Amino acid sequence: MQIIPLQIEALAPLAFPERKPGTQFNSSLPYIPGAAIYGALGAWFNAQGIYDEALFRVLRCHNAYPARVVDDMWDSWVRPLPTTAIQPKGSDEENVKPHDSLYERICWEHQEPTALIYAPTDDDGRPWEAASAKFYALHESVLYHASQVQQRVLTRVAINRQRGTAEEGRLYSPLAISEVTLQKLPRQKLLVQESTSKESTYHKEPTRFLGSLIVPDAATETITAALAGITHLGARQTSGLGAVAIVTPDLSTDSEDAAAIQGRSTLMTQRFQAQAALYAALGGTSWEPTATTIFTINLLSDTILLDHGWLPTQAFSPQLLKEATGIEATLLRSFTTTKTVGGWQVLWQRPKPTAVALAMGGMFVFQAKQPLDEKDCQRLTTLQHDGIGERRAEGFGQIRICDEFHVLERGTNP
Repeated sequence: MQIIPLQIEALAPLAFPERKPGTQFNSSLPYIPGAAIYGALGAWFNAQGIYDEALFRVLRCHNAYPARVVDDMWDSWVRPLPTTAIQPKGSDEENVKPHDSLYERICWEHQEPTALIYAPTDDDGRPWEAASAKFYALHESVLYHASQVQQRVLTRVAINRQRGTAEEGRLYSPLAISEVTLQKLPRQKLLVQESTSKESTYHKEPTRFLGSLIVPDAATETITAALAGITHLGARQTSGLGAVAIVTPDLSTDSEDAAAIQGRSTLMTQRFQAQAALYAALGGTSWEPTATTIFTINLLSDTILLDHGWLPTQAFSPQLLKEATGIEATLLRSFTTTKTVGGWQVLWQRPKPTAVALAMGGMFVFQAKQPLDEKDCQRLTTLQHDGIGERRAEGFGQIRICDEFHVLERGTNP
């Protein structure tokens, strides 16, 4: 299997509504869902008469998130902020770096009394709020806020085909992603270091997205040719929306290996141990996560989990983890919220069945009963590559073991 990175530039407004197309003033998703890319590929293959059902079963189309190009260099990757990312309420996003509350919250909940709630406040006594409805990126080894897409209202009117004039009562106003994004300088909105420049000017840039595909080695050339033939994505293409330019800069294999996951999980465990020791020194009950490994499974996209193959569930249980990896672990905490997802089958021109899913940014925190060895980390690497849950070919169920947001240098503790 190979990973094909996708660099997508909007040439016209884009619309990816979560609800049915007829809903007025319904905002678009702020990213390009993998299902839209998956459907466009299916339509291209069907038009060429070479649709291969076996290929589309193993294909993985990941979501494409808002990215930036600085000095002709794309972001290394873009991911949604985890649910544990918090910031002061009403703060200026340009000057405040989101803080990861994962370590403090988990260790706090293992102290006594457990009724205490971890809730940092600002100088005015207002609690910090979640900052997870955003994206972050890596550019030249520096973490920063990824560019946020801007949406605008488009007014459209239906035309009567017989009279050639506007149809009475057929005026509608969809919301779409603008093809141009207003960027604010300084260019790097840092999370791990302060910006040295205080200049702030605005400039317009094309709206860009960064995603990827996982394809079999034998189908690489065919998929690359299909991507070159895709010119539109999303809804309302007949009304002038959805024009895109897709570029596949180069082909690369998955660089993630067992050593990388083992390094991130080791660093995460050490930070848990240090935080637990700090709380114990302040008078809390001693909770020492020693002689073990703590790791997280971060949801990089919406995830559809089914229990016993049919019952929607909100938990990736230790039993499911053992079945997938053979690792015996305890679920310390889950940070998840549910949502309803649907979709439109482009190839069949029919709506997809709705399902209950876990929203992107959620995570599951596990504590292994034994320290993870190289074989365990290799199994986690396979799990990260394959994803979890249903409809993974459409971008659902993409995960990251011990996401970099948790292990890279963090800001000042609240």
